[in-house]
Amino acid sequence: MAMNYSVIVGAVTAVYVSLRLLLHYTQDRREPHPLDTLIPFVSPVIGISRNKTNYYVMLRDRYNLPIYTLRMPGSRIYVVNSPALISAVQRQYKALAFMPLVAKASVKVSRFSKTASDIINTNTNGEEGDWGYVMTFHDTIQPSLAPGTHLDAMNRVMLGLVAEYLNRLREQLPTTVRLFDWVKHQITLATTSSTYGPSNPYKSPTVEAAFWTFKSGMSDLIMGLNYTHTASEAIRAMDIGATAFENYFSDNHRQGGSALVQARYSHSMDHHIPLNDIARSEFANGVALLSNTVPNTFWMLYHLYSDPEVLAECRKEVSDVMMVINNNEGEPTHTIDMSKVKTSCPVLLSTYKEVLRVYSTAVSARLVMEDHMLDNQYLLKKGSTVVMPTPVQHHNPAIWGPTNATFDHLRFASTEKRPNQAGFRAFGGGTTLCPGRHFATTEILAFTAVMIMQFDIEPKFSRWVQPSRNKVEFWEATPSPDEDFEVEIRSVESEKQARHWAFVLSDSDKPIELSAEDLSL
Repeated sequence: MAMNYSVIVGAVTAVYVSLRLLLHYTQDRREPHPLDTLIPFVSPVIGISRNKTNYYVMLRDRYNLPIYTLRMPGSRIYVVNSPALISAVQRQYKALAFMPLVAKASVKVSRFSKTASDIINTNTNGEEGDWGYVMTFHDTIQPSLAPGTHLDAMNRVMLGLVAEYLNRLREQLPTTVRLFDWVKHQITLATTSSTYGPSNPYKSPTVEAAFWTFKSGMSDLIMGLNYTHTASEAIRAMDIGATAFENYFSDNHRQGGSALVQARYSHSMDHHIPLNDIARSEFANGVALLSNTVPNTFWMLYHLYSDPEVLAECRKEVSDVMMVINNNEGEPTHTIDMSKVKTSCPVLLSTYKEVLRVYSTAVSARLVMEDHMLDNQYLLKKGSTVVMPTPVQHHNPAIWGPTNATFDHLRFASTEKRPNQAGFRAFGGGTTLCPGRHFATTEILAFTAVMIMQFDIEPKFSRWVQPSRNKVEFWEATPSPDEDFEVEIRSVESEKQARHWAFVLSDSDKPIELSAEDLSL
């Protein structure tokens, strides 16, 4: 027995020493310093699985390095903390590329045919020029989401639907709902109907449920773990969604949809993507449409209703930009001009930006296409991954001060000392800046504005308690609450006679400043 124990100890020691030597001899001195090497190649895996994106914040606080290396089995990850180095990474968009990662992930998640996979994975970084599905995709869809005519059209449909849903809610009051599930359903229908038009496939409860099942299994699909139960459920859900969207496109319903869906469809057809794969891509696109808007709307409602001071301030602001206009039937309609909300409601807008700052878990990633000296200081090896965790910037005391860990609804409202916009990365940055940020912002602000003017919300069985958010997946940019809870929705006492609500959009050419890039628009 003693001999067996000695053999085991000896074997473990030999493996450990071998791993230490492997780490030492395969790490170039010019590379960023490796961290968390107590158990070589294993400690970072444990750290990320236990602490999610907070792991990066913990390492920043412990070592305070501008950039460092995490060595994992078969891979290197360079984690960038310094805002200056983040800017350097974003400038090197060819050597440190984003689209090859997107192409690989989309093929895994959507389960494309070999034909579509080959097309999508061709010339993903423009090695042979600015052509191909991936290289031309952003320029194709960008005009439909930039402030202007096309975005206005989507916004007006979405705003009309939000008003319709919430006007209908008044007829059911008081009512008890599970808050996150209720928000999820309302935002799903408003967002997808403004995108896909009257024949929106998400109007089918089966398709709507299938999307959220698909989303739940995305992590396993991205990692290629198709054999797990969660992945199997996601694959079945994808098949349901793909069938619905294949029918949508076959029946030419896209003609009633937005400029966005028509641009996406035309782009795929121009590159000879088979129809079933177009349908799969469109169903997977629900992640871009919904996975951040839904939880951000939930967190907005949570912070507005759980703090009477915040609620009162925001109600006052919205009330000041509200008008009473008679509708076609001569009935008085309370009308909110969303253009004025964006420019004349600084506390509401600040609360929204603070939600984005506090809750964002996004991790921007780049693939190192060739050995590269970043900022002439750090060697990044070909085939490695560069990551820029948003929480590291959003919870950086050097940028946000000693209150960086707390929710301050007035943080962005001050006109005297504005936070460094470069440290605000809720929508990414550089060439990967989220193109849908203005549409999502209008929707969230509209939904919350009309909610606070019409309704009071209280937890059904207890007081407001901050929900935990530890179940966030590694790819998610915004966490959902770990547990849902019931709330009672009632009419605001002073507004019981206001039967009709509506939105107008008087001017949308000037975008809200949501990133450093927006300052130049």
